[in-house]
Amino acid sequence: MWQNLPVSQKNEYKKLILAFSSLTEMFVQKNTNENTIPVPIINSKFQETVFQKAFKAVAEDIGNTSYDASLILEKDNGEKIKYLVGIKTFIFETQEQKIAQFKANSNEWSSLISQIKDSAKNLKRKAEIVDINKDRYLELAKKIAAIRNARINSSKANLRGFCIDSNDTIESVYHTLMPAVQNNEPKIFVGETSYAEIDINNIKILSCTIAKKPENFTFTDNNHTYKYTHSDSQLYMNFNNPNIIKDEWKVIYADNAYEIFSKIADEVYNKKKIVPQIAQSFSWKIELQPSSGFNSFYGIGLKKKGKDQRITSIGLFYNAFKSIVNNKILNQIVEKLYLLANSNGKDDFAIRDEILSIAKQIDNDDFTTRLNGFLFRPINEIYIPIPHSKNFHQQNPNFFGKNIGLLDEKGALMLPKEQCAFDLVFDPSGTKIKAFITQDFGKAIQSFGKQSELGKWILREIFQLKECEPLTQARLDEIGINGIRLYKLKDDKNVYFQFIYIDDLNLPNDFVS
Repeated sequence: MWQNLPVSQKNEYKKLILAFSSLTEMFVQKNTNENTIPVPIINSKFQETVFQKAFKAVAEDIGNTSYDASLILEKDNGEKIKYLVGIKTFIFETQEQKIAQFKANSNEWSSLISQIKDSAKNLKRKAEIVDINKDRYLELAKKIAAIRNARINSSKANLRGFCIDSNDTIESVYHTLMPAVQNNEPKIFVGETSYAEIDINNIKILSCTIAKKPENFTFTDNNHTYKYTHSDSQLYMNFNNPNIIKDEWKVIYADNAYEIFSKIADEVYNKKKIVPQIAQSFSWKIELQPSSGFNSFYGIGLKKKGKDQRITSIGLFYNAFKSIVNNKILNQIVEKLYLLANSNGKDDFAIRDEILSIAKQIDNDDFTTRLNGFLFRPINEIYIPIPHSKNFHQQNPNFFGKNIGLLDEKGALMLPKEQCAFDLVFDPSGTKIKAFITQDFGKAIQSFGKQSELGKWILREIFQLKECEPLTQARLDEIGINGIRLYKLKDDKNVYFQFIYIDDLNLPNDFVS
């Protein structure tokens, strides 16, 4: 990426980073050795902001994403490349850097950790510990890698949007600034390395970090080397600093840093404050339901029809396959289907599980597809739920558009579908669709057109679910998404939607309980 960025933009980026670092001596304590040269200081948030401004990149760390910024470059042949960028700054001498945390998932492998500790109790050599625990280490590394990869793929899908037929190339990179002092000269090294998924099939265990803490270990996938530390559930990556250098900048420390800060203060406090752009914002935690909302597809497909239609459909299904598949197994399945057709809903999922278990004995794609049509709704069917929708619409009847949220005394929307439509923009991708409010109490946001593209993007790419796999709290924890935010900007009729993470200890100001 670095070599493809416009020179003028790189120079602007360099100028602003060096300007900040030139003030380093204002931030460090005086050393008793006056000849000691401090390592240049780079504020990470300042670096991200400058990167975004200089390269016209989009800030991505404000939502739920593994990346800090994204930018689009166009080659001479017109091909566009979208770079998803992780931005980091760290001292050149320190090569291992935190790249992920798994506090919400660490309980999933607590048993493995206990086994590793127990088996290493009387061992003092790291080689012995690795030898006796190599299978456990490998299993744990694969679990960590799977969650790491799911987060990366979910973030890519979130940033790309659901227009899945785009021909643009997407690449992921880490961009690093690595300050150092070499030969008594303060410098900043610019580095770049791949921001890749962990190659699970090529994971090799290297070592535990120290014999006294066998739960901490290192592994490689032949692309990068990683370290997992269990006490804080963190994953580190070795950035191999000397081998990723793309540029080198000399830092000059300012002699008049105090006067520079004084001028900044005068400039800032003599100007008016900027009015925030967001006019309204509401955040909720995702409330999972067994067969609605993001799990709508998990509902029983057979129940969409009237009782007479259900019975007729089962008869047609039986006639279609009675001369093709094992009759004994088919009769068992059909018997369960009739039971499902007449059930009161209480035992639906249990009956479905029994049918699926029996159906494993039949290897016929047409049969499986037809049966799944009875057992599930369309695999990409979802709607975006509005929690506490009755209260929300009563308090904000015009949020989605004039009177769209008006409800009658029974909780039905007062306007027809066409008048309940609005433009929904997915942040951060910027993808826009025509959507509408629907269902009792206006509890659902649905695409005005085809549902499947939106459902496929959210289920397969954002939540990384397999077909017919329900969304669970465990999956939300793994992906790092547990909430949604709807917001509107000043003088903008669009409604904006974000997948976010809500921390119970630090709830957002717009949180609606």
